[in-house]
Amino acid sequence: MNGTAPGGGLPLASIDIGSHTIRLLSAILGPGERLFPMLSQRHITRLARGFQPDENLEESAIRDSLSVLSHYAGMLKSHGIRSVCCGATGVVRRARNRSAFLKAIEDFTGLRVDILSESREAYLSAKGTLSVLPSHSGLTLSFDLGGSSTEFLLVDGDENDVLWSTSIFTGAATLTERHLSENHLPTEALPIARTAVRSLLEPAISTLGTLARRRGKSLGALRIVGTAGTVSTLAAMFLQMPVYDPDRVNGLVLTSPWVDATVQLLAGMPPALRRELPGLEEGREDIILGGALIVQEILASLHREEFTVTDGGLLEGILLDLAEREMGWPQRLLSPLTWETRKR
Repeated sequence: MNGTAPGGGLPLASIDIGSHTIRLLSAILGPGERLFPMLSQRHITRLARGFQPDENLEESAIRDSLSVLSHYAGMLKSHGIRSVCCGATGVVRRARNRSAFLKAIEDFTGLRVDILSESREAYLSAKGTLSVLPSHSGLTLSFDLGGSSTEFLLVDGDENDVLWSTSIFTGAATLTERHLSENHLPTEALPIARTAVRSLLEPAISTLGTLARRRGKSLGALRIVGTAGTVSTLAAMFLQMPVYDPDRVNGLVLTSPWVDATVQLLAGMPPALRRELPGLEEGREDIILGGALIVQEILASLHREEFTVTDGGLLEGILLDLAEREMGWPQRLLSPLTWETRKR
């Protein structure tokens, strides 16, 4: 991401240490309550590689992550960015060796990392998601589909309030590791994975329906918004983008018939062939089927035919929150700050 920084602005940066990818975003907090994006980096490190609940992160994944974070720290130093907020999610939150991992990061790079709780991750993800979309009255359900978990958050746009949030420990990488990792999938793999996702979604969907009814709403009245790597990759595949452009992704509507067809297409292809699909980010060819299947089941569980895609999410939410704290403002879901440009 590149932009023109205004003179005298405050440089800020956020880092999202996810279960599949580590991302960096920096921006200048400038006049008029505007953020001028400057740098954007993303590297796949696969922290969820071989991970089972309550086990350790693999040493090779740790080494890869430390290398990427060292690179990011060097970039931040060279650009004079001292105000940095780093958040870790998913498998880091559950790993037995998480404390040792965070200490290694600080010792090796100087970066201090906070492990985000499930509710905090959902809140910051929705904050970033909503910051790049037009305002919306009524209820919005956002889902952040990561490598190892999926966060849901229900927002009342009329009251600028969070009504409910939850996290489900299934994501593109973990579902793939457990059910979809073979190069040529056996016939029963997809139904087994689908059943596993449905059983995890069921309590959340039930609670969501109860909350909507209490407010005199139906699930059919919700605006559904999805974010994170799987969702933005599906959008890029739909648009067949040779070069990723977030401006084309933000606000794009994907339909359940297209998602259904894409799941079937991916299921019939080994990962090596998926690499040839336009818009599919290199390094996601093995986990995109798992992520697409989760999206498919979210829509089916909600009896919905479409959802809105956004490129904004947790990374942007962390940076917005940091900017507001630097300004001494109270915490708000709908930030008064605006992005000057979203080009990458």
